[in-house]
Amino acid sequence: MTLTHTHMPARGVAPLRILALACLGTLLTACAAPRPAPPPVVAPAPEVIEVTPLERAQNLLIEAEYTPEPEPSRQAIDAVLALAEPAPGLLLRAERLWSLLPDAGLGNLADRYRGARLAMLVDEPGLAYERLPSVDDDRDRSLYYDALALYAELLSGRSEWGAALRARVALDQGLFDAPRRQSENQAAIWSLLAAQPPGQLERLERVTDDPAMPGWSALFLGLREAGDDPDAFAQAVRNWDQTHPRHPAQALLPELRNATLRFIEPPRRIAVLLPLSGSLGDLGNAILEGIAGQFYRDHGATGSLLIFDTAGEPDLADAHYRNALQQGADRVIGPLTRESVERVATIDSRVPTLVLNRPSSPLAPPFAALSLSPEDEAQAAASEALRSGRDRALVLVPESAFGERVASAFRDAFELQDGRVTAEHRFQARSPDINAQIGSALGVDASEARIRRVSRQLGLALEADAQIRADIDVIFVAGPARDLRMVVPHLHYHRAGRLPMLATSHAYEGRPQPMLDSDLSGIRFPDAPWLYTELNPEPALQAELAGSEGQDTAADRLPRFAALGVDAVRVAADLPRYQRAPHLPVHGVAGNWALQPFTRTWTRDPAWVEFHAGLPRPVRPDRVIEPEE
Repeated sequence: MTLTHTHMPARGVAPLRILALACLGTLLTACAAPRPAPPPVVAPAPEVIEVTPLERAQNLLIEAEYTPEPEPSRQAIDAVLALAEPAPGLLLRAERLWSLLPDAGLGNLADRYRGARLAMLVDEPGLAYERLPSVDDDRDRSLYYDALALYAELLSGRSEWGAALRARVALDQGLFDAPRRQSENQAAIWSLLAAQPPGQLERLERVTDDPAMPGWSALFLGLREAGDDPDAFAQAVRNWDQTHPRHPAQALLPELRNATLRFIEPPRRIAVLLPLSGSLGDLGNAILEGIAGQFYRDHGATGSLLIFDTAGEPDLADAHYRNALQQGADRVIGPLTRESVERVATIDSRVPTLVLNRPSSPLAPPFAALSLSPEDEAQAAASEALRSGRDRALVLVPESAFGERVASAFRDAFELQDGRVTAEHRFQARSPDINAQIGSALGVDASEARIRRVSRQLGLALEADAQIRADIDVIFVAGPARDLRMVVPHLHYHRAGRLPMLATSHAYEGRPQPMLDSDLSGIRFPDAPWLYTELNPEPALQAELAGSEGQDTAADRLPRFAALGVDAVRVAADLPRYQRAPHLPVHGVAGNWALQPFTRTWTRDPAWVEFHAGLPRPVRPDRVIEPEE
C-alpha cells in the first residue's frame, strides 16, 4: 500500500483558517438559543389597612359632625346601628345627628325607622313608637318590611294585639325569600291569634281588606276545635285547605302538627305550694282538695304529690319552691298570693310552674298563671254584651279597689272591641242616698230637670215620668252579692230593668238563696260550670270531694276554688304542650281555658248564668241577652 501525503504551502493556510473560523462562528450563532429577557421588576404592593366596623362608625360620626348635611349623618347612624353592641357614647352621638335630620328625623320612613331603632337600643320602646307610629308602604321593599317588623314588635309590647296581628300578616308576604325570618314571623302570628279577645277571631274571618287574614283565623279556630285528637286535626286541616288553598300558613302546619300531637311525658311528682294555715287556710285547702281529687284520678298510679304550706308568706314560698326543685318535682302548682308569686317567679327554674295569681309584670318561661280573676270576668262581660249587639255601656261599681279593677278591665275590653262606655259611677251601697246615686248615674235627675224647665217655659204643671238616659243599651253592675241586693232594686225602681244587666260571679254566693236573691232577677253573670248540675262535666268528682251529710269541707264552702284546683292539675300536666300550641283549649270545670302567650296567663271562658225568681239558671250559649219586660 502506498501512502500519499499532500503538503500545502504555508501561504494558503491562513486564509482558509480564517474562513473556517468565520463559518464556525456563523453556525454557532445560528444554533444558539435567544437570551432570556431579564425578570420584570415587581413594585411592592400597597399596604392594606383593614377598618373594623367600630372604626368605620367612629370615622363616619366624626365626618358627619363636621359636615352639616343629611347624607353623612344617615351613613353614620346606619354604621352605628350595624354594630353588634354600640357603646352608649356612640348611641348618644348618633341620636344627636338623628335629631338634626330634616323634619326632626320624622320626614320619611327611612329616618323614622332609624330613630325607632336608636330608641330601642337604649330600651325606650315608648319613644320608638312615637317615632314609628305607623308604617306606610314604600318603594324600598326591604326598608318597608324591616320597618313593619319593628312596628309589629312595638305594637305587641303595647298589648295592641289586633294591630300587631295585622302588621305581622302584612309582613309575611314579604318574607318568602327569607325562610327563617318567615318561620319566626308566622310563629308570632300564631301567638297573636291566641292573644285576641273572645269573639275577635270570628270577626277576623270576615275581613275583606286582607285576603290572608281570614285564612289565618279559620285555621286557628279549626285547630282549636279539633284539640289534640289526630284524626280531628287532620280533618280540620283538610277542610281548611279546601277553603284556603295555597295559603301561606301551609308553611307552619308541620310545626303545628308536631306541637299539637307530640307525646308529653306525664308528671310523676307535682309540688303544690298553698297557704294551708293562717287567714287564707280555708281557701288554700279548697284548692288542694280539688288538686288532690283530680291528680289521684289521673296520675295516682304512677305519680305523687309534694305538699308545702306557705302560710301566705313569700319567704316560705321561696324556700318551699327551691326545696321542691331539690326533691325532683317535674311540675309545680302555686303559690297563691301575688307577693309570693312575684317572689318565686324570680327563681332560676326549668320546671313548668303554674302559679295561681297574676303578678304585676308578665311572667317568663317556665312560669304561667291560672287564676279566678275578677278582671277576666269583667272582660267576659264586655264580650258578652258586644256579642248581643250592645255597644253603649253604663258602668256601676263599688267605690273600692275591687270596683276600680273590674271597671278598668270592662272598659278596656269593651272599647278595644269598638264598644263605648258612655258613663261610669262609683256607688256606696250602704249610703242613705243610694237611690239618688243610682238615679243620677242613670240620668234621671237630668230628665227631671228637663221636665221642670219645659213646665216653666209652658207655664203648665206637667205630669211626666223621668226617663233614664238614652245613650246606654247595657249596664255593667259589679260588686259582692250583699251590695248588689241593695243596688239592683233601685235600678228596677228607676225602670232600668228593661236594659240588660251584666255582673261578675260575685253576684252569687255559691248556694241557692231565692228569698235573699229575689231582687237580683235579670242579672246575668259568668261562673264556673262546677256549681251547676246541668253544666258540671265532672259530677262524680264533685261528689267525691263533698263532705258527708252534716259535715262540709273546704271544697263545699268554696266550690269555685275547688274547681280551680281541679283545672290546675289538667293545665299543669300538659303545660309544655300548651306553651308550643296555644290554640289548644283546656275544657275545665271552672270554664274553658286558653293560654295568652305574651302575658303567659290563662284566660277563662266561663258559663253564663242568670237569676230568675232569685235562683241562678244556666243560659243557653245561643241565647242573646235581652231586657226584662
